[in-house]
Amino acid sequence: MPDKRFRDNNKRRDRKKNESSSSKPFLQAPIILDRRERPEQTTYSPTAPTSRHHEAVDTPSAAHTSVRREPPSEVDANATCIPFWRRSSKFNADTILKHLTDYPGHFVIGIIGKQGVGKSTILSHFTQDPEHAFPSQDNEQFLYQGHKTDGIDMYITPERAILLDTEPILSWTLLDNALGHGSLGGLHPDVWLEMESLYNMIFLISVCNSVLVVNDGPEMDMDVLRLIQRAEMLKFCIPDFPLLVGQQDMHHYPDIVFVCNKCHKNEFTYRNYNALQAILTSFFETSQLKTRGLVSLGDVLPLYKTGQASEANLFFLPQQDDIDSLHDLVSALRDQVIAGPRRPGKKGQVSEKDWFRNAIKTYEVVRKSEYIMEYLQVVRKLRDA
Repeated sequence: MPDKRFRDNNKRRDRKKNESSSSKPFLQAPIILDRRERPEQTTYSPTAPTSRHHEAVDTPSAAHTSVRREPPSEVDANATCIPFWRRSSKFNADTILKHLTDYPGHFVIGIIGKQGVGKSTILSHFTQDPEHAFPSQDNEQFLYQGHKTDGIDMYITPERAILLDTEPILSWTLLDNALGHGSLGGLHPDVWLEMESLYNMIFLISVCNSVLVVNDGPEMDMDVLRLIQRAEMLKFCIPDFPLLVGQQDMHHYPDIVFVCNKCHKNEFTYRNYNALQAILTSFFETSQLKTRGLVSLGDVLPLYKTGQASEANLFFLPQQDDIDSLHDLVSALRDQVIAGPRRPGKKGQVSEKDWFRNAIKTYEVVRKSEYIMEYLQVVRKLRDA
């Protein structure tokens, strides 16, 4: 009997020993599995430690933002225009002078308008390479990146016409950029935005032979018209060629051409055209700006002849989806503008390089004009009142 009890006790000890040894893998299994699952929680950034989980989550957002910015950089790389003026670096003098000549004569066409009216597209059609002359963007790109044209871009056509494409006037994206850099100069945002638009407009009507004013559709933007009116008022003290001592003309003004772009078929009518003719004629009746006699839609489309001896410089352009009509009409507009009169006498013989040197001086004169500064003070007082 003792031997039998001894054998039974040994069997119980062996059974407990086997149960305890076989239980180790079972107890360790959750630990091993838990350790294997942890790397799966850091898949946002495999190289980041687990404690930086929030940084890893932000990584896809940053990557997504960079993807959205790639298309405009490709467009900029393909554009063949030359940076003319930038708000940060001013004039790109060395590069520009390499593209200008010392031969007598110059002819400069500028363009102004609000964001999205098609300024760059129209001016690109004044070149032999409309697909790549000036960078443009659609509305979706604008929402993500802001306005495309920064400052002023320049393009020189084979006919030696100098084209100046400008940033949008009265655009909130300009104000947003300025606020981001803290450079409003103590001005109220509305005042700063108006003055920057005025500065650019005064500069253009001081250095250009012709200026295109682009509008979206056949309804004239009265804010733009009033801004042109103020620019004319403030420009009278700005000389045409400030470096030509003794030959300065304070009363030189360019031809102004009003372009109603993106007109729908139901808007492209003689009734709308004739109504705008009346508005422009009345608005600029006492203006010294040359708003008549340069272009006529009736010369291209006889049904739009108004019968006036000297009608306003007004042109309609269709939507871009009507590409054939757009190309034909823009070409007609281009031919009429480039055929415009040059400056007579010695002023017309000023070379492109001398024109550019005078343009730099004109920019300085505009920005430092005491008369414009007095106007600014009045605007500030009215704003604060």
